[in-house]
Amino acid sequence: MLAALVPTVSACVNLTGVDDLDREQDRLDRAWNRFESVAPLAYTYTVRVSCECPTAVTRPVTVWVDRGVIEYLLYEDDGQPVPFSYASSFPSAEELFDRIQDAIERDADEIDVEYDSSYGYPTSVYIDYNRGIADEELSIVTWGLRHWE
Repeated sequence: MLAALVPTVSACVNLTGVDDLDREQDRLDRAWNRFESVAPLAYTYTVRVSCECPTAVTRPVTVWVDRGVIEYLLYEDDGQPVPFSYASSFPSAEELFDRIQDAIERDADEIDVEYDSSYGYPTSVYIDYNRGIADEELSIVTWGLRHWE
């Protein structure tokens, strides 16, 4: 009886194999090349983190970036600055690319990324490094990248 269940159970498990990692690396490289060639050097965009975290981390934040360096982090709803203790939760687009690269290099169990068709930046990132560990996933959505003057 157990032997009959094994193919069914293993068919439900979606492990990221070498082919999937190669495909994800190719998608990342193409998106990065687009981002480098067309995205503005100074930009703002909005980041929303999904996690079992304090509200200060899950509120949408406008990220102000100049040449890859975050200059300001302001809550979108009230314009207040993000407390320093939570600042690392809100990445620049460049940092998101780095996090995706890290997931590929670490052979994460699941990597699901969508990229903006115009600028190439990641608009939806879900990374689960290890399905056997709870609450270590990364889940971020971004939107509205525009030039910051």
